[in-house]
Amino acid sequence: MTKQNDDMKVRPDYRHAYPVLVILFVLVTAGLTVRRLLVPKSFGEYGYFRADAMDDEKAIQPRHVGRAACVECHEDIAAIHAKDVHASVECETCHGVGGKHVKDNDVPMARADAKNDCLVCHRQLDARPGSFPQVDWQKHYQFVGVNDPTTACVRCHSGHEPLYLDHDLRTARLHPLIQQCNSCHMGRTDETLKKPDTHPKIFQCDYCHADLAKSFAQGSHTKVSCTTCHLFIKETAFSGRIVRNTNPKFCLLCHRKEAFKGNAGGKESGPPTIEWPAHIKDVSKDALDPNRPCVNCHQDQIHALYTKEAHHAM
Repeated sequence: MTKQNDDMKVRPDYRHAYPVLVILFVLVTAGLTVRRLLVPKSFGEYGYFRADAMDDEKAIQPRHVGRAACVECHEDIAAIHAKDVHASVECETCHGVGGKHVKDNDVPMARADAKNDCLVCHRQLDARPGSFPQVDWQKHYQFVGVNDPTTACVRCHSGHEPLYLDHDLRTARLHPLIQQCNSCHMGRTDETLKKPDTHPKIFQCDYCHADLAKSFAQGSHTKVSCTTCHLFIKETAFSGRIVRNTNPKFCLLCHRKEAFKGNAGGKESGPPTIEWPAHIKDVSKDALDPNRPCVNCHQDQIHALYTKEAHHAM
């Protein structure tokens, strides 16, 4: 009886699984083959990296060439660039990549001479720190009397020496940190407004230079902040470089007569303008140096002359 029952048992049949196993075998074999073909031979020599990638990278010709390559042909421009406020800005930041130009001088470099090119860095934004130079270009143009809104910034400012510093910024003396309203307050704030009695004490120019500040308040430049002319470049959280700029080109940023300045809507606007260097001949028959500082004659229109003698007499 037992033997008969054993003969009657149905034995399992796995033939239906053979095609699936064959397909799996083919897929695994194909995958391993494709992997063998696609994975680089040097893969894995340095972890999960392709060792030959280093040689490939070395073979790529650089698109950016760096400042040293520019200096080889433009020493004169590099010299004035190195002393002004754009000294830390690489040439290719404004002029674009220079690899092709260095290879072939006939390939021109880009010129960042449109207003929006400058505003990429200098547009007034609340997200930027208050110590970074920013402008509301509409207000700035109104202040200096520019009546054509399409006027490019480079009509007044050179990209290589924007403020025409007469001394190398790197040699300017260190100065304690100067606080401005926009160092803490978002957006531009009128720094001439009276501060509330409960306002925290901050270091400002008139704390140490009270007599000069009083004299300045009686002059014709009262709408200009001290740090517009005595440029302050923040270096650390406690100090920076301050520049006493007497280059006449700096004064001419506001006062040079140009076709795009003044007479907006038939009315005079902006600061007084002069023809330069014809102005020198107008005021003196003597042959004067065109680089003579404007403050030699116009110091009284800014503030009292600061000298060691005057300081000791205070």
